[in-house]
Amino acid sequence: MDKNKKRAIRILAVFLAVMALCTVVSRAAASLLVAQVQVGGIKKGRLSYTYEGKGQIVPAQETKLFLWPEQQIESVAKEGSTVKAGECLVQFRAEYLQKAIDKKQAEVERLRLQRDQQQVSARGNERVSSAAGAALTLESAQNRLAEAEQKAAEAQAAYDEAVSAGQPEEEENAGIQAQKQELYQALQSAQAEVQSANQAVEDAQNAYNLACQEDAAQEANDANAREAAELGVKDLDVQTEQAESELKKLKEYQAAGGKICAEQDCVVLQSGGKEGAVTTGSEILVLGSGGWRLRGSVRGEDKEEISAGKEVEITLPSSEKRTLKIESLENADSGQGKEDGQGQSAGQSGGDASDEAGAFWYAPLPERVEGVYNKAFTWKAEVESEEEYEQKIPLSALREGTDGTYCLILAESSGMLGTIQSAKRVPVSVLEKDSESAAVIAELTRGDQIIVSSEKYVEEGDQVRIMENAN
Repeated sequence: MDKNKKRAIRILAVFLAVMALCTVVSRAAASLLVAQVQVGGIKKGRLSYTYEGKGQIVPAQETKLFLWPEQQIESVAKEGSTVKAGECLVQFRAEYLQKAIDKKQAEVERLRLQRDQQQVSARGNERVSSAAGAALTLESAQNRLAEAEQKAAEAQAAYDEAVSAGQPEEEENAGIQAQKQELYQALQSAQAEVQSANQAVEDAQNAYNLACQEDAAQEANDANAREAAELGVKDLDVQTEQAESELKKLKEYQAAGGKICAEQDCVVLQSGGKEGAVTTGSEILVLGSGGWRLRGSVRGEDKEEISAGKEVEITLPSSEKRTLKIESLENADSGQGKEDGQGQSAGQSGGDASDEAGAFWYAPLPERVEGVYNKAFTWKAEVESEEEYEQKIPLSALREGTDGTYCLILAESSGMLGTIQSAKRVPVSVLEKDSESAAVIAELTRGDQIIVSSEKYVEEGDQVRIMENAN
């Protein structure tokens, strides 16, 4: 009996040892064959979008000052220098300035003479009407016609009287017949003269009509010429006024000793002139005033999401980070200055703006940050979605299949070796995404463990286990 009991105990011990060995082997095989995954869960909340860009430190206001042409620069403020109000920015050499004044004075005198000439042209030219001479010719032809008609009528009457008072031809003597013949020839001559006078009147009438047309055309041409001359006078008035204004400005520079002085405290951001060089008119001084501020470039497609009051985080070249609020937002083309009548342009900050910038945001320069023109920085802003979503899952959990978008969750089942975890497919409809999460509609619960990553490719039905030390 004791022998059978001992034998049963040995068999049981062997069985338990075999079972333990099988468990160890199965777990070792599972660690090699079963994919390890990291899981996450559903959250409620808003999506967050990140916007980034570059920026510079710029003055609060810029002024562009264009230098006068044909002047030799004696001295000019250097880039980066600070100039107080009333101090000299540029000084021209006196002899070059006097030469420019003389040249401008001569230009003013020439324009005045040209204006006087145009005024004479605007009065028009005196001339005799062509129609007047043609009318006299027509009147003379008409008088000759009347005289010819009168003579023809008298010749006709004399001939008719001779014919009616005469005797039969056989009884007429040679003298009476000769007289009739003379009267007949006189009648024919008078009638021929009437025909000639009629033709002369017709020719004179045509000449008069043509002369009237020529006079009308000439009058229109004269009117156009007078109008052109009057416009020329106005154009010369404008040119003269401009030249006189420039002459006045040059004389003001001369009275100031050939100096251009700062109207307010400023920093020279750009100096386009060099000492000793003769200006061409393209040289420019860019002056910054009103303190310093930050300007960030915003891409065109992002400017609707960035607005005044938004918080941004800036990173300076020293890797120092600061958080601040945007003070204002302007379109990229709204800060350009406009030139005034003295060749100056005042506007918002310029600098090397990005061609791709759709807008610029501005903010005050933070404390303990040195104002250095065009000093670069990067910026980042987080903007939440307007809508709060009920189901938000990690973006890495989304998968694409031939039948749509889905995610995998852990499904548990019981087996001989205990609880087995496998991947289960759940279809999802994506509403919106940010860089980390996706707002979805799906048959998911708060307790579902969603697979967000795995050490190997996992499909629906594959056995998985949660990675150790995973969240």
